[in-house]
Amino acid sequence: MKTIDVRFSVAELNFLKGMVGKVLDKYKCDPFISSPSVYGIVGISVAGTSYAFTNFIEVADYFGDKEDVAFFKLRPLPYEQITSQIQDQEMMDTPVKCTIAEIMVVNERQRLYENDVLTYEVLLTRGVIFKFQEGNELSLEKNIWFSEHITVERGYDLIGKFSPSEEFAEGWRKPYRGEYTRELVILK
Repeated sequence: MKTIDVRFSVAELNFLKGMVGKVLDKYKCDPFISSPSVYGIVGISVAGTSYAFTNFIEVADYFGDKEDVAFFKLRPLPYEQITSQIQDQEMMDTPVKCTIAEIMVVNERQRLYENDVLTYEVLLTRGVIFKFQEGNELSLEKNIWFSEHITVERGYDLIGKFSPSEEFAEGWRKPYRGEYTRELVILK
């Protein structure tokens, strides 16, 4: 069995933990066209410090094949250096000005069985949800494995807007079978 772990690192989780109790001033991303999905990068500013959430393609093992796989990552980056990955595209700032009460990290465990023998286990971070003291939320969700898009949502109970878990499990044919579980890590 092969295990691939591409969840947020300890450093990335520590960046998130450090945001709790602080004001999320604003975020920036490309303008929405037909959905709240943007290409590759979303920036946030929290109490004067900024971070980039990225979802870019790298060649990696994807259940036994070398494939283009998008990896969801977080790193500090000066706000002015967070720029659109689309040529001649201007990112838009969206004010938030809400205090972060907690952050929910949405992790997944994907398992692939061949003839009922576990052959692959992939652990990944699907997204994050910022829950604000004011009661509303902001979520960033990486799309499926080959897509560099990040879905940005604002509202309430945003975990309900995340992609359904059945998509991974239903994508296989005998002798293969996929299983999926979701884990929520709450940072307070």
